[in-house]
Amino acid sequence: MRTAPVLIGEWLRTATGYISCALLLTFTAVCSVPAHAELKIDGRIDEAQWQQAVHCDDWRRTLPFARDEPRYGNQLHILSTEAGLAAAFIIDQPPSERRIKPRTPRDSERLIGDTVSLMVDFDANAQIGYEFTVGLGGGIRDGLITNQNKFDRDWDGAWQHAVYETEQQWFVELFIPWSSISMRESGEEKRAIGVYGTRYLFERGERYACPGITSEAAVFLSEFRRMEISQYAAVASLDVVPYATVISDFVEDDMRFKAGADINWKASPNLWLSATLNPDFGQVESDELVVDFSAIEVVFTDKRPFFSENQGIFDLRTPANGQLVYTRRIGSAMDDGSAASADIDAAFKLTGTAGSLVYGGFVVQEDDYRNQGPGRLFAATRVALPMENARVGYLGTWTDRPFLDRDALLNAFDYELATSDDWRISGQVIRSDIGTSGLNLFMGDAIAIARGTSPSRYEINTHGYESWLQADFNRSSPLMHTLKLLYIDDDFDMNDLGYMERNALKQVEWETNHRVANAGGGRINGETRRLYTFYRENTDGQRLQSRFALSRDVSYSSAWTAFQELRYVSSGVDDLISRGNGPVRLDDRLSGYMDITTPRYGDWQFTLGSYLYQQGVEDYSAWLQLVAAWYPTEKLTVRLDLLPQYSSDWLLWEEGNLFGSFRARRLDYDFRLDWIPAPRHELRIKWQWIGIDADLRQAYRTDAAGNLLPVSDPVAPFTVNNLGLQVRYRYELGPMSELFLVYARGGYHFLDDDQRHVNQLFQDMTDVRDADQFLIKFRYKL
Repeated sequence: MRTAPVLIGEWLRTATGYISCALLLTFTAVCSVPAHAELKIDGRIDEAQWQQAVHCDDWRRTLPFARDEPRYGNQLHILSTEAGLAAAFIIDQPPSERRIKPRTPRDSERLIGDTVSLMVDFDANAQIGYEFTVGLGGGIRDGLITNQNKFDRDWDGAWQHAVYETEQQWFVELFIPWSSISMRESGEEKRAIGVYGTRYLFERGERYACPGITSEAAVFLSEFRRMEISQYAAVASLDVVPYATVISDFVEDDMRFKAGADINWKASPNLWLSATLNPDFGQVESDELVVDFSAIEVVFTDKRPFFSENQGIFDLRTPANGQLVYTRRIGSAMDDGSAASADIDAAFKLTGTAGSLVYGGFVVQEDDYRNQGPGRLFAATRVALPMENARVGYLGTWTDRPFLDRDALLNAFDYELATSDDWRISGQVIRSDIGTSGLNLFMGDAIAIARGTSPSRYEINTHGYESWLQADFNRSSPLMHTLKLLYIDDDFDMNDLGYMERNALKQVEWETNHRVANAGGGRINGETRRLYTFYRENTDGQRLQSRFALSRDVSYSSAWTAFQELRYVSSGVDDLISRGNGPVRLDDRLSGYMDITTPRYGDWQFTLGSYLYQQGVEDYSAWLQLVAAWYPTEKLTVRLDLLPQYSSDWLLWEEGNLFGSFRARRLDYDFRLDWIPAPRHELRIKWQWIGIDADLRQAYRTDAAGNLLPVSDPVAPFTVNNLGLQVRYRYELGPMSELFLVYARGGYHFLDDDQRHVNQLFQDMTDVRDADQFLIKFRYKL
């Protein structure tokens, strides 16, 4: 049998014929990234204009959270120009301190090596922050910061960067055009912005920041350093970015062509209009491979430009992982029950400011929306009024689903109050209104159906509420406390456009974080101790499983890091696992987790982890993790993540009130290769696989009280073989202009009564072929 690595070679050779044709497209466009006329973005920071910059000078060590003087000097200079905001980092690092600088792909979650980050709140109102991160090796990452400390790195902005090194220092220069960001306009000569700069010294695992705060704090955006910069007259800008994709589907043996465009018109700093026509669903960005049998939906990110650009004002979160606008609903599986994703005809978005008022709205229409089709219409509007020590806001969403005769309206009011540096209160009150239609099937209406005429219809309307309150104490001090209160009634539902794990919930959360640093030397550099607990009930008064956890995150002077957590889960009811077929009572349980990460030894770095936990009726399950990262050159990174698991008691719902407890073996395999031979060129191989073989241990049924009773009902053993492979080449022609060549293959096989073990499933992964395609995508900013 051919092995997976051999097939990768075959697939690459198959793709080679397409590559030569696709590269011809690159010669039809000229890449140009214009810099400001007076500043050359080369990292040298030698222009006279830098003498007029404002500075962030009070740098402190924040990892560990000692807030003492950094080991080496750091400087951040901010300069406002007519075309945009420039920033310069001057970093001291003598030859005795090894510099780690591998090249990494754009927006990599882990930028391995020495890095600097600039984060800016352009309106200084703690609503939206922008992140711009640059690695010493040239890798970059950008994103948005909302809800004080929530990072969303789906946003990709058009900005410039350069790195320059000397023997004693290295320098990073950034330039962010005003046209790339959203901010309100004022008639003043100066404007206030919030700034946060940070430098990560990879070799020692230390972070230095100005101001001396950390993104791990409950309040982050509000603590940015306020600076005054020059304000220039706004210049309108129009960006038109068409794209075209060609997909060769080897399963269906056909070829599909698709074209569309993203349009952004920034009429002024106070008004930004965006539109998209026939956008793609982001085939060049593969989701992480997941196998999840729980009753809670898995959340994915969204890389589509329209739904990441200027989207921050709609990003409102709630406790228990809620999102009022979850854009992956748009373009997801159609309402007719088919697994096919819905095409989007068009979308329109408007955002802006009027004085201190922030506003925005968007509307999206899917294909086949009219005439009771399976397409949908989505809309949202947002208004917020930030004040010096407070904020009030409103978010409304509406979803029309004609195929289901369903519409959903959501109204949410949010608030925030922080009159003291010691505490902050925030919260929301949300109402959902769901309308559905049905047929009257009584008397005359039944006769009408028999005669072939239309019966009358009736309306069902349900109203639900959610409210939550969060209080943060000590805010950014070494000892912080957070209290959250949450109530969701039985009829609340925001899953038409938003995301929620469940309704019918009453929850109290408490979290305490204590950060300790050893400024005088010693074996331990610093640590964070965390206490986290929550108590839960449903609205019927049944006590759900609650949690109490203690954890310790330690960084050692030798650059090793370690994490340990001990968790206790109380006895209680699980009212979701049966999918509406009654509660299930579970006993209390204990679990423990630990991992340790080594410093970088030559070209290698390792992480070892283990987890002992309960996921069934009584017995324990466990998994081990090995992560090995290899950096043979600064241009190449290879990473392997192996996660073998054994479950002696894994409780799964079968149907009705029938459950099965399984003995299962599982292996999660994740291989990634990133090769960046030159700036703007990226080759990525992402090969993920999950295999599970499960044998029945015991079947159970629940009684009226939810107790699990052993039964002899037949429950079949099963296997899962899940594969995801993507080989992607990306060439960046310029800002918002790129060429992708992507080969993707994968699928999901779930088989009952399959006797294969995990090692056999791994050997048979090449049989999994639900999807097999090659894609060429060309996107160019006109």
